[in-house]
Amino acid sequence: MLLTTEPAIDKAPFDHISFDLCSRRKDVMLMSADLSKYTQIVRVKKELPDQHLDVGMAEQNLISVAAGVSKAGYVPIATTFACYATRRAYDQMLICMGTSPHTNVVIGFTPGIANPARIHHQAAEDLGMIRAIPNATVIDPMDVTDFKQALDVAVDTPGLVYLRGHRGDTPVLLDDSKFKFELGKTYALHTGNDNRNGIGIIATGHATQWALEASGLLQERGIEHSVLHVPTIKPVNEIEVSDYCFAHGQIVTIENHNIVTGLGSLVTEIVSNIGRGPRITRLGIPDVWAPGGTLPYIRSQLALDAPALAKKIEAIGNGE
Repeated sequence: MLLTTEPAIDKAPFDHISFDLCSRRKDVMLMSADLSKYTQIVRVKKELPDQHLDVGMAEQNLISVAAGVSKAGYVPIATTFACYATRRAYDQMLICMGTSPHTNVVIGFTPGIANPARIHHQAAEDLGMIRAIPNATVIDPMDVTDFKQALDVAVDTPGLVYLRGHRGDTPVLLDDSKFKFELGKTYALHTGNDNRNGIGIIATGHATQWALEASGLLQERGIEHSVLHVPTIKPVNEIEVSDYCFAHGQIVTIENHNIVTGLGSLVTEIVSNIGRGPRITRLGIPDVWAPGGTLPYIRSQLALDAPALAKKIEAIGNGE
């Protein structure tokens, strides 16, 4: 069982994750754009100042300088909000990092509707944007364990690596002694007894937490289903994804991202390349502007809370 039996909450995951990494890897340079306080970078800044560089409130400069740092033999980790990294500095990410053979890691915090502000802060399209860059690596971790292990892999991966980050009160759901992040690998978190007549739920990032919440309700109702976590959006193990999809009669994807270009699009592309696959229903941020507010409020407004997800999945299983 990959899930821990005693879920916990980490209140500042990136602070200790980044400090641990920089303590072990003196070639890692943690970089900020005047947002270190809000991405919870404290210990590295205070205790390892030679491994922290703040370029000021200028995200395009952040990415450009980080790319230059990589050419000097360091491994830069550029940190900012996901909306700033992708929208404001997309050209720099594509040209300066995307065409480089050097490792360049970008962490986008408060992705999708994890940010309480409205449109200007909600990066609902970041995964699709970076997935379109040739040879880029795109990772959407589900919890602290996933995030920490994925970052350890990211700093040893050549080229542009975009990683969605976790901050604040972040659940620890995966058992660190049993879970092992591998680039492209998928992970079964709940296995049904009758996949062919059940529903296969595929999720990523924050939405894997949502899928597990809905799974609990579905289990109580005796609805046959399974849950697959797909943290790597690119490159993904297409064989694992296709085998999972074709083992089920119905597939539902759930993501903290616009249903256009993200996980749902990835899964449908894989299945359509083979042909005659199961019906796929994409759930996530619909093709509308999301409201602002707390995460529970936004999820309820977009029918992404556990009861709404369970109801929708149950209806799909009934052929509706």
